[in-house]
Amino acid sequence: MSSLEQQLLKLVSKHGARGILIDTNVLLLYLFGNLLPSAIGQKRLSKYGVQDADLVSQFVGRFGKILTTQHVLAETSNLARQIVGGGLRHELSLRLYPLFCLEKPGSLKSCDLDGSAIDAGLFARLGLTDAGLTSLVQADTLLLTDDLDLYVSAVSAGGDAINFTHMREAAGTV
Repeated sequence: MSSLEQQLLKLVSKHGARGILIDTNVLLLYLFGNLLPSAIGQKRLSKYGVQDADLVSQFVGRFGKILTTQHVLAETSNLARQIVGGGLRHELSLRLYPLFCLEKPGSLKSCDLDGSAIDAGLFARLGLTDAGLTSLVQADTLLLTDDLDLYVSAVSAGGDAINFTHMREAAGTV
């Protein structure tokens, strides 16, 4: 077993019941992999393949919940609508609505984010969404991202984070 696999198992054990916080690009990949895999490889998902969607889906499936923030949901919703058009956009939006907006099993769980907990320096460097994610990671939440700056920020802040690019490299999908 590789050291990355060991680290991932340790993080799943530590955070599995609480859930996993997912950044925008990885959440897009996860959602399209489960709802509209034919769109993987297009626009914002151009660097990913179906194997990457399978990888993220299998990993995220080990957690009790998928955690997010209102900022990530807004970004994800807007980007998802840019990836597909016409009837597919409408169909996708109808399928995303219960995941994003309703409190029911399988829905994304939005974490409350206290604006005063966001570091002003991180806000200036990373923007609102990523600075907010960093503040949640400091509060003992596991983050999955493919954004190197966010990953470094989260780990530097003492939080637990996984760089999805490392997982892709280990799986040989990059």
